[in-house]
Amino acid sequence: MNKTLLSIGLAVSLLAGAAAHADPRYYAPTYPGGLYFGMSAGELIYKEDGLDTMRPGFAEFRIGQEINPYLAIEGRVGGGLGRDDVNGFSTNVDLMYGAYAKGILPLSPFVSAYGLAGVGGVQLHHNYPDFNHNDAGFSYGLGAEFKVARGTGLTLEWLRVTDGSNQGFYYTADQVAVGVNWRF
Repeated sequence: MNKTLLSIGLAVSLLAGAAAHADPRYYAPTYPGGLYFGMSAGELIYKEDGLDTMRPGFAEFRIGQEINPYLAIEGRVGGGLGRDDVNGFSTNVDLMYGAYAKGILPLSPFVSAYGLAGVGGVQLHHNYPDFNHNDAGFSYGLGAEFKVARGTGLTLEWLRVTDGSNQGFYYTADQVAVGVNWRF
């Protein structure tokens, strides 16, 4: 894990912790629902035929609308926080984006699991042929949200952003991220 990713994860954790402990009156097991904003940071796990796995860091912002306790829609946009170099090859994320339907399964008053399905895309930059490429398509993933205070939740998720080919070589781009959501 690179130092940038560790620093971002620590910053998100501290921010969420501060929000959760700011005023004990706001502890509540349920969210008010409605509009929410969030951010996350993590690694894009890039696997291409013939190359070792590369893991550039990224950060993204999201905005969503809970339609009911079991369904939300969400939009995301983000970019890279650095590149990863493996055996002389490097990759970094120029842009990530997506629009998702989010199915929510409340497991307890404080924890919910969710699934994402929609359209996602990524623009990558490499130091080897086809220096930049864009791919968009069906995107899906799983996650969990841990409610730490009224309106604030920590997230942990895996998302298949896209898969495609780079000059005939098949690749997958998955993200693993931690984040925080705020509801108002």
